Amino acid sequence: MQNINVVVIGGGITGLGIARDAAMRGFKVTLIERYELGSGTSGSFHGILHSGARYAVVDPESAVECYQENQILRKTLKPAIIDTGGLFLAFDEAELQYSEQLFSSCQKLKIPIEELPLSEALRREPRINKSLKRALAVPDGYINGTNTMALLKNSAENLGTQIMTHSKLTRFEQNNNGINRLLLTKTDGENIKIEADFVINAAGIWASEVSNLLGLSINLVGDKGAMVVLQEKFSTALLNRCRMPSDGDQLLPAGNEYIIGTTSTKTTDIDSHQVEQWEIDKLISEAEMMVPGISKSVIKRAFAGVRPLYAPASASGNGRLDKRSFEVINHQNEGINNLISVVGGKFILHRLMAEKAVDEICRELGIEKQCQTAIIPLK
Repeated sequence: MQNINVVVIGGGITGLGIARDAAMRGFKVTLIERYELGSGTSGSFHGILHSGARYAVVDPESAVECYQENQILRKTLKPAIIDTGGLFLAFDEAELQYSEQLFSSCQKLKIPIEELPLSEALRREPRINKSLKRALAVPDGYINGTNTMALLKNSAENLGTQIMTHSKLTRFEQNNNGINRLLLTKTDGENIKIEADFVINAAGIWASEVSNLLGLSINLVGDKGAMVVLQEKFSTALLNRCRMPSDGDQLLPAGNEYIIGTTSTKTTDIDSHQVEQWEIDKLISEAEMMVPGISKSVIKRAFAGVRPLYAPASASGNGRLDKRSFEVINHQNEGINNLISVVGGKFILHRLMAEKAVDEICRELGIEKQCQTAIIPLK
């Protein structure tokens, strides 16, 4: 299959995952990125290795995907993962009621969840608010996004992938069979043409802009999430507020940092993500409920990313409630025979997203070549 050219658009976690998977299956792969690798949403990732529990009540499909990928990545991405564990904490009657939904939903979805005696929870995490009424343990963790992308890049390149950064896609050329060439402009003004037998649009929040070059439409909603990084660590485990997903309800020991996340605000400004003071204030005040005294900690920095939420007609319009799963869109019915778009999803789902995208190419080409990324580790 080295004579089949697959071009991947987008150098975030999904594009890198697709490049590696496609190269492992024998395709000749070129990945193009208009800036640096990970310069978009993937580079503004909070680092949570989700157990799936956060979505068990509101989005069961995504919850199951997260848990399954959690287990796979713990085996295949060991250098990038720290097993912090996670706690869901209830502090009032409403949160106690939600904890019942959470517990039963996780059990139904076969996501491990364990009730901890309050004394044990407070022993493990002594800075938790002493008004704690219930604590549930789940297999959350921390995944280093920078390390993950570096491992994927090295693996893909070792398999022959050509990675072209600072290369902006400006135009597609087509023939009767679909796309046959992509025109790129380098930062220095140089124009380049690359041949393509198959194209995968994995441009994240910019996937709509890519599709627009072909007169296609993908409805993505930009959902801005701001985070605050503190100088001091307040827990060894990921702390989750036991309620419907909301602002400031996760506290993560992320390597050498401690992150409060996140907000959720619709945005059309997908290229600039300035954090506003109200977002910082909101995150700090919510975190204070879980860990009293956290508001006095020194803030190292604040940052934000934009989640690329796929918004079909069934979407709720509420960024917190819309599905965190993903779609692999084959544009054959729209007249483009060799274009696939991969939209939505989460960092933790990047391997699965890549698997499904490359599966679709193999299906289209009548090639039987199984994905190996769930069993061959990155190192």
